[in-house]
Amino acid sequence: MIGPEGLESIHRGALRLLAETGCVVLDPEALALLAAAGAVVDGQRVRIGEALVERAAATAPAGYTVAGRRTGHDFAVGGGAPPVLCSASGPAFVLEHGERRHGVLADVRDAVAVAHQVANVDVYGIAIAPLDVPEERRPQVMAHAIATGTDKPSRIDVTTELELRVALDTAEILYGADWHERPRLWIVINTTSPLQLSLEACRSLLTLSRLGQPVCLTACAMAGTTVPFTLPGLLAVQHAELLTGLVLSQLARPGCPFLYGGTSSMSSMRTGALLMGAPEYWPITEATVALGHRLGVPVRAGGALTDAHVPDAQAGAESALALDAALRAGVDFVLQAAGILSSFNSFSLAKFVLDDELLGALRRAHRPIVVDEETLALDVVQAVGPGGTFLGQAHTRRHARDGEKNGLMNRDPYETWKALGARDTAARAERRVAELLASYEPPDDLDAVTRRQLEEYCLA
Repeated sequence: MIGPEGLESIHRGALRLLAETGCVVLDPEALALLAAAGAVVDGQRVRIGEALVERAAATAPAGYTVAGRRTGHDFAVGGGAPPVLCSASGPAFVLEHGERRHGVLADVRDAVAVAHQVANVDVYGIAIAPLDVPEERRPQVMAHAIATGTDKPSRIDVTTELELRVALDTAEILYGADWHERPRLWIVINTTSPLQLSLEACRSLLTLSRLGQPVCLTACAMAGTTVPFTLPGLLAVQHAELLTGLVLSQLARPGCPFLYGGTSSMSSMRTGALLMGAPEYWPITEATVALGHRLGVPVRAGGALTDAHVPDAQAGAESALALDAALRAGVDFVLQAAGILSSFNSFSLAKFVLDDELLGALRRAHRPIVVDEETLALDVVQAVGPGGTFLGQAHTRRHARDGEKNGLMNRDPYETWKALGARDTAARAERRVAELLASYEPPDDLDAVTRRQLEEYCLA
């Protein structure tokens, strides 16, 4: 945990970094915008003063609504709304029946089918990179698989100009030429630690800002390699990078929706790998949420993250603790909420459904306890009296469905569990995946013209 004084010191430290060290911005248009606003531009290095940061924080909204594909499927972000939960993002590998392999297009379709049906994942993330699709065609093919496979909102990978163009073109096919009159796209843009914004990141940020779309800027700094090994040093660099993006987004379009994001963690000093299950990740998440909220903007953080390579006890413990840290801190948007293994490098449908159940449990656990005449039930206690039973009471029948839910976690006595096959949690998850894939029906909200346009654009 970090207190108000610590947060203030990190914020002041980030402002000092911006004013004295500066941030490298690799896009000439972004540099011109910053210079015109009063930033000091020296080549590609930009030094930003506190006044620019305060002006940007004042115009960025504290909350906004992102339109869904169907009426009633909109999501509020920030402003006290419940957190939006988005599934895993972009690993190259898939874990299937205990074996890891490269992802293919069939895996993408399966991931879309499962995400479409589960109860607690609100937004589909790009779960797998299908390496059997040529790289130059991958954005279009994946856009088609997602658009025809689920009517849930989808987070889109944008690291190149092609990916951005496909995202914008697909939105126009789905929603018409005026699609951008409301926030619709969930696109994450990454900083480059330490203290850099790439050409592609800047161009995506400026394009989305001017269209009024949410700018989901995220830092994934690695303590000991791309930022200092100490947590305050890591947070100061991450904060400085995100402040640079906040300023740029508000210069492009004051009032543009902004999502302050971080999934930074520790590097292994033995292997150099990013450690997403390390205990330090949890306080980093809490501090990231606090720093973003200090600015008055919604915050995105990571979710069910683990360094485990299979959905075992380590994966469950690390994922639960990471999700709980984010939810307790008051996060507004959780990316990587389900399905990730191997420190971002592997995707598992079995873990996906386990994480979905975990999300449901945490949502229930974080629900406020309502205290009123009905829930206190003093009249029921008086009617039953000392030594009685509540099983036959109408009050118990009214609330019986509030408790235990059928799911993947075992709640049966040992003898019953044994008689049902003695399956462990991972085996039950594999069975649940098979059931979801067998019962899947794609959404029916796309008309024939839209489907034909998608096929011509994405698959021709």
